Amino acid sequence: MARYRKRPVEIEAVQWTENTSMRELIDFTNGLVKLNDVDRDFHVYDRLHDTWVKFEYGAWIIKGVQGEYYPCRDDVFAATYEAVTG
Repeated sequence: MARYRKRPVEIEAVQWTENTSMRELIDFTNGLVKLNDVDRDFHVYDRLHDTWVKFEYGAWIIKGVQGEYYPCRDDVFAATYEAVTG
């Protein structure tokens, strides 16, 4: 079996927390979210796979390299990404 490493790619992301405004997430995803705060039912549309993907508070919403949006759990995000400085 061959082994592979992810190429270094810069991404844009917003973390969805109870302190993040809905407007910020709507603007970031160009409106491709469904946010029902009463039922805590949150979905982002992944154009690449033509599906709505559920996410929860604490998740990061990532804009991928092809302009798609998808959620990523906080622990996975922390293990995979680091902040870009400069």
